[in-house]
Amino acid sequence: MRNKILIIGAIAFVAYILGSRSATVQVNKGESVRHQLVRMWNDPKAKKERKKKAEKAAKAAEKALDRVRR
Repeated sequence: MRNKILIIGAIAFVAYILGSRSATVQVNKGESVRHQLVRMWNDPKAKKERKKKAEKAAKAAEKALDRVRR
């Protein structure tokens, strides 16, 4: 029983270490981060989502103004 617990603990530890290392982004310089941000900002899907969120926020603000004016 004790051996099984140690083996399960060792496997969990190794999985945690491997998972935490794979989740990190490897960036060499600040320029690389800037490039990634620009690429993300110019992505068509991201632009579409930002537009949807902006329209939703505008509608919510308009509703809130109408409630205040009443």
